[in-house]
Amino acid sequence: MLLTGRAAFGQQDPQFSMYMFNPLYLNPAAAGSEGVTRFQLMHRTQWAGYQPTFDDGGAPSTQLFAFNMPLARFNSGVGLYVMNDRLGPMVNQALQVSYAYRMALKNGTLSLGVQGGVYSKAIDYGRLRARENPDPLIPAGRIAQTQPDLGAGVYYNTTDYWFGISMMHINQAAYRLGAERATNPQTRTAYLTGGYRLGIGYDLDVQPSVLVKTDLNTVSVEGSVIATYENRYWAGLSYRQQDALIATIGLSMLRNNALRFGYAFDFTVGGRDVKSPTSHEVLLSYSLPAPDPRRKPIVRTPRFRY
Repeated sequence: MLLTGRAAFGQQDPQFSMYMFNPLYLNPAAAGSEGVTRFQLMHRTQWAGYQPTFDDGGAPSTQLFAFNMPLARFNSGVGLYVMNDRLGPMVNQALQVSYAYRMALKNGTLSLGVQGGVYSKAIDYGRLRARENPDPLIPAGRIAQTQPDLGAGVYYNTTDYWFGISMMHINQAAYRLGAERATNPQTRTAYLTGGYRLGIGYDLDVQPSVLVKTDLNTVSVEGSVIATYENRYWAGLSYRQQDALIATIGLSMLRNNALRFGYAFDFTVGGRDVKSPTSHEVLLSYSLPAPDPRRKPIVRTPRFRY
């Protein structure tokens, strides 16, 4: 039996189907790349309705709040995100702050970014169901541990295309979570992203993009094509390797398309014997108007009004 053992690899970091609208989560160098200050909320219910024979099933559920803004005067961008991820008895939470230094390069901007913060892992052993109860090898109660977490990346974008590469969990923090002899390390994860905006006619743009994820043991590839009409309405299709077909719709509202809403529906096509058939994801974001450095501020006095 020892000779026939095999290694198993599984998803560690939360994934998002609308990754093309969420670059800061994948690469700290993307902070400020849009040229506007943006606040964003995302919620993902993965493998909705997954239900074994006990409790609520424990399907992954993830929430993400992200903020980023450019600092044009300092050729920089800053960002922050807060993540909450729950799957079964496990809870992962993160707070990350990003800084990117941006420099002009040919027709675009090259950014070098770093990220630092904390990553917390917790497990509620009370939600585990032992065959022999009580089991002396299973601790009692909820145990949590918080460790520093570091990341870095490079990002290049123009008006027509973008690409970037990043590495997360560089320091590979380890978590014991009640186990004295065993550790649960945070595996380094690399992301490669790229995309292109192709104008078709006056009102229609098509944007193919790709996301490559690897923990240096396994590689997952995700491709997407999104069509945008009048810079306001969009719809697209994606495919995640050995996992799902994805349909995405959304629209932008208010002046300068400041308010953005999106929805993604995943239909599981790989590994259906251990997954539920659908996942759902919602995006809501708001951007502030871009500052105009050429505009002089109005100075008011008691004597003159302009």
